[in-house]
Amino acid sequence: MTRTGIARLALCGALLLAACQRTPPSAPSANTACVQADTPEAAVTLVVDALRNDVLETIPCRTVPPAMQDKLELAWREDRSRWPIAELPLSSKLPAVLVALNGPAAETKLRLAFDHQFAGQTTELQSAARGLGLFAVRYIQKESTYQPDQRAHYANLIVALSDWSSHAPLGDRTLGHQAVTLLVAGANASSIHDDAGLHNAGMRGALRGLTPLYRNAKQALALYGLSLDEILSSVEARLQDRNGDHARVHVHYLVHGEPVDSDIAVERRDGHWYLSGMLADAEQTLATPAAPPTPGR
Repeated sequence: MTRTGIARLALCGALLLAACQRTPPSAPSANTACVQADTPEAAVTLVVDALRNDVLETIPCRTVPPAMQDKLELAWREDRSRWPIAELPLSSKLPAVLVALNGPAAETKLRLAFDHQFAGQTTELQSAARGLGLFAVRYIQKESTYQPDQRAHYANLIVALSDWSSHAPLGDRTLGHQAVTLLVAGANASSIHDDAGLHNAGMRGALRGLTPLYRNAKQALALYGLSLDEILSSVEARLQDRNGDHARVHVHYLVHGEPVDSDIAVERRDGHWYLSGMLADAEQTLATPAAPPTPGR
């Protein structure tokens, strides 16, 4: 794993936290249900509920109207879409990460790579993390594919993650080996091992199949003092303003003790509320023409 790889992991961490906009769920029975938001605040709390309870497959039905869900599933199978995974920064690198984690003797190779490049270099890695955080913020701020509220949120989040990583024991050999073991085990337990697996599983199937890796990634981060579940539980959401079918929700949460604040745009369609950024991205995906068929599929 290279230092560029660390940057990718940090940005993918931002991906996992991108919807950190909730208070703890009040109805446990809704954790695995395909429910839709009746209030602007619920548009964000339902998404984070899915993330905290490891039910990634429910994200599509919580973030777009029912009429769009099957269309998005078809677009995925036609390779026109990787939504909602595409919401994550550098999501195009996910297939390569899956291949590396599922390759022959992956755990041994990754442990050796850690020992060779990172073990005992905590100070250097912390310094690199600060620099990578600055680079990532500039990247997010200039990346035109994100909505304005998404750019602001990701930038604030990456600053907080950079602060955490600049103090974390990144070069600890024991922790590094434990993290590798968790990630490889999660990848092996996943039913998605490469880009072909993503294609064949479809949108809902891929989200469900990647859940073991997601769950173990949370455990790996916790080894370094970053608990995603604690972050998700710390989030507070309140209505900022509303004008008819459009509203903004202010979200506040803590990342390793550092506050992150953001205003999230939401909108109402057919009586339910949705995150405007995710909805716009889904609509753009559906407007993308089908690519020529890939040989062998």
